[in-house]
Amino acid sequence: MIIEILIGLFVSLIAGMIGSMVGIGGGIIISPYLSFFNYLPSQISSTGLMAVLSTSLSSSFFYYRKKSIAYKMGLIISISSIPGTYLGVIITGFFSLFEFKFYFALILICTSLYLLLKSKLNNKKNIDPQSDNINKQSCFPFLKTALLIVSSFFAGILSSSFGIGGGIIFVPSLIILFGFNMNHAAATSQFALLFTSFSGVLIYIYHGYPDYYMGFFLSVGSLIGGTIGSKISLTVNSIILQKLFSFILILVAMKLLYDGLFYSNLLLFFF
Repeated sequence: MIIEILIGLFVSLIAGMIGSMVGIGGGIIISPYLSFFNYLPSQISSTGLMAVLSTSLSSSFFYYRKKSIAYKMGLIISISSIPGTYLGVIITGFFSLFEFKFYFALILICTSLYLLLKSKLNNKKNIDPQSDNINKQSCFPFLKTALLIVSSFFAGILSSSFGIGGGIIFVPSLIILFGFNMNHAAATSQFALLFTSFSGVLIYIYHGYPDYYMGFFLSVGSLIGGTIGSKISLTVNSIILQKLFSFILILVAMKLLYDGLFYSNLLLFFF
């Protein structure tokens, strides 16, 4: 157990850094780590979401000081995603471990593709990162806002189902629909994750799912990593890091697919 905790601290530190920098939530790394120790899907999601909450807390504080958060947009995302978190908790109860690993592997592959394409998204005409326009917008186009609300709702389901937050949907939605630049999209996503992950954690606590001991240490690592990641995100060109990270996600996805399919075939062999 001590070895798991020490490795978990390191994993959560890296997860917090990367999650804060790209705004997708550190759970995309922490949940696969927990799955390797054969936690139940509900334990994986709930414990991973505790770490996501910690990352978003430290990142949001830093981005608040840098005035990088679009609060109106962040609140729209948060309010839209919270109902989805409740459904996500229910859905998790229907997953077996090998099904959880299989579906999570697909999410990792999608995340990897998103990171590879992110630099192209970022070349769009974006809101000036040095201006305060993001917090002065009073007009939200109806169709784009409706699409954002719907996508945020599904992000909430994804968030609590797999314990990964929801930034994989928040960030590209803000970039594609409203022309946010990467820094502001990541900052606003982390702000929204603060509410989305908190609501999911509360529901999981009510049902008694989290591993609080592991969750505490993962949260500590994520808190530190989130602070570091948010600071270096404004000064470091992260394209190479994103490509390396996407490659790692593909490797992890392949391992999860192998585990899920192997376990499934093993059950068929015996039963």
